[in-house]
This record gives sequence, structure tokens and C-alpha cells, in this order.
Amino acid sequence: MANCLTSKPPIGIYRSIAVVEVERHMRSTTKTTLLVVLLVCVIAGTTNAGLVKVPKRYNVIDFIGGYSLPVGKYDGLAGFVDFENQAGRPVDIDADRLYDPSYHFGFNYGQIRNNHILFSVGFRFTHIDHISLAAATVEDLAPDMEPGDALTISGYQMFFEPKKPSVNMYDLDFNLNYLFSNVTEFPVAPYAGVGVTGGLTAATAKGYDSESRIEVLARVNFGLEFKFWQAASKRSFLTVASINSYDFVASGDRPRHLYLGGALKYYFRP
Repeated sequence: MANCLTSKPPIGIYRSIAVVEVERHMRSTTKTTLLVVLLVCVIAGTTNAGLVKVPKRYNVIDFIGGYSLPVGKYDGLAGFVDFENQAGRPVDIDADRLYDPSYHFGFNYGQIRNNHILFSVGFRFTHIDHISLAAATVEDLAPDMEPGDALTISGYQMFFEPKKPSVNMYDLDFNLNYLFSNVTEFPVAPYAGVGVTGGLTAATAKGYDSESRIEVLARVNFGLEFKFWQAASKRSFLTVASINSYDFVASGDRPRHLYLGGALKYYFRP
């Protein structure tokens, strides 16, 4: 009995046990491998589907131009001339008493993403048509001043000559607009957005040194685009757009405007 209890099992039993363990291990490894392969396929399929769904990006170039209406109040003329009362306090003057409506033009380059978000950077030239200070009176500039109160005008001498100096703005524009419909698929797309402008306001006159100031402003943009042509490949198309904006804040006495204009815009894929 003792020999039976202490005797080792036959060698064949060990071999059978080993074969069973190997088969279990192979089945476990196979299952694990299949699960990994399946997971990789699922991830690859999901990734591929995601890539397919990414909206196509279009680059855009536009050429703008239009009407510029001065807005706001100022105690100075483009930072070159100051208006004060007899006590030395700044006098606010309505924009339409300092500036006449004028014009602007420029161009932009940008990219539309997700079919709705349009980033752009560009250049804008704005002419400033200010009044002649040589013959200006208190009634012309500040009719609401108290009777007997004096208006003092001080600044660069070129602004007091009979012939007005030329005053212009040369700006870099940065815009972020949102198109409320997909202009790549639909013919009409209203939009709204914001913009930041920074640049040079320069005054020049014959016989005087040029004067200039660097200033910035922020504005709101709004308008509407109409698509009137599209290539058969759909890789490019043309739109005409109303390009409007309102300058709501600016540094110094930089002139602010309500811009009303239009643009020809060319969208294309590389």
C-alpha cells in the first residue's frame, strides 16, 4: 500500500497533462490574438470613417471696396489736432462734423474650416476726408457749447492751411467670421464675426514733414455671400459678398467707421 502511495504516475500521464496544458494555452493565445485583431480593425475602421467625415477645407482670396461713414465722437482729429474749451478740457465733437464720408479698398487671404468658420488676414486702405480747419467756426464744430465759451484748436500747422492735407489709413486686418450656412453646398450664406485692425494713420501735405501714428481698433463684421459660379470638379467657386463692419472701439483718436461695401471672393482647394 505504501509503495502505491509513494510511487510516481506513469510517464504517459505527464505527457497527457502537458498536451492538455499546451492546447489550453494555444486556445487562450488564439482568443487573445483574435480579440486584438478585432479591436485593431474596429479602431482602424473608426479612424478611417472619421477621416472621411472631415469637411474639405477651402482657401479664399477676396478683393473688397466700398463706402466709409465716420461714427462716434472725438476730442481730436486722427490724433493730430486737439479741441479744448477755455478751461483746457477736451471737447467732444461728433464724427460727422469732423469727417465727410469717404471710401476704402483692400484684399484678404483666408481659409474656411468645418464649412462655416472663416479665418482671414489682409490689407485695407481707408481715405479720411476731414473738414477744413482753416475756416471752421465754433458753430461748425461744437454748436452745443455754452454761449461765450471759447474753442481752442491746437495741432500740426498743416491742418490750418487753406488746402487740406491728405490723411489716410494703412491697416492690417485680422478677421474671424462664422457662416450660418455651408457656402460650399448652398448658394447663399449670411455671416457675422469680429475683426481686429492695426496700422498707420498718416497725414501728408506739400511743404510739411509727414506725420503718422500707429493705432488699433476692434469691430464687428456682418454680411451675406452669394455663390454664382462653381467648377465642375467642385474644387473652386466664386461668390460676391456684402462686406460690412462697424468699428466699436479704437485706441487714441483714430477715426472709426461704419464700412459698407462688397467683395469678389474666390474659393479653391489646393
